[in-house]
Amino acid sequence: MKLRREARGLHFYDRRTGLHVLVDECPVAAGDRDAGPELVSIALTSVCDLACDFCYTPKSGHRLSPEVVLDWCKQFASIGTLEVAFGGGEPTLYRGLGELCRRIWSECDVGISITTHGHNLTEGLIRQLEGNVSVVRVSIDAPEPQYSMIRGKPLRRLIERIAQVGTRFPIGVNTVVNSTTLPMLDQLAEIIARARTVDWLLLP
Repeated sequence: MKLRREARGLHFYDRRTGLHVLVDECPVAAGDRDAGPELVSIALTSVCDLACDFCYTPKSGHRLSPEVVLDWCKQFASIGTLEVAFGGGEPTLYRGLGELCRRIWSECDVGISITTHGHNLTEGLIRQLEGNVSVVRVSIDAPEPQYSMIRGKPLRRLIERIAQVGTRFPIGVNTVVNSTTLPMLDQLAEIIARARTVDWLLLP
């Protein structure tokens, strides 16, 4: 379990379970606090194989070097960062994703989360990620037929995959909420409740 010293107290984090414990009865002097941010988001690549209307990422084909990312993670770990969050683009299209996560997991003490549309979670990639990530977050914005209209792929197969993968590492769900998807949240909540997920994050 990693300790982060913050203004609000002692923050303990277990990257394998995702457990956070804050002991706020222990004040930390300003000079003793960890300097790094609690979480750092890194866009590994701008490449994506979907074309969602609300996506803010330009599909330019840029890609970060794995050595650069590993070096960043080591530096962040040394100044108190608890977790790195990999996104994009679509991080599952990042060549060497599994090996990068393995190296970070073995050479740093930061947790790793990955945000993905989930449709490229092949058995080979799952084997590479198993034991080397804290959580994989899958984007599901609405039930059918709206999901297929947004993502261009069927939701049913993704839900089946989540149920299978959820036995191998924790799966979370991200939902972008807007005026179109807001009325569908109750229906989506029922779908997510039946899947093997650890949490549900609503994003504006």
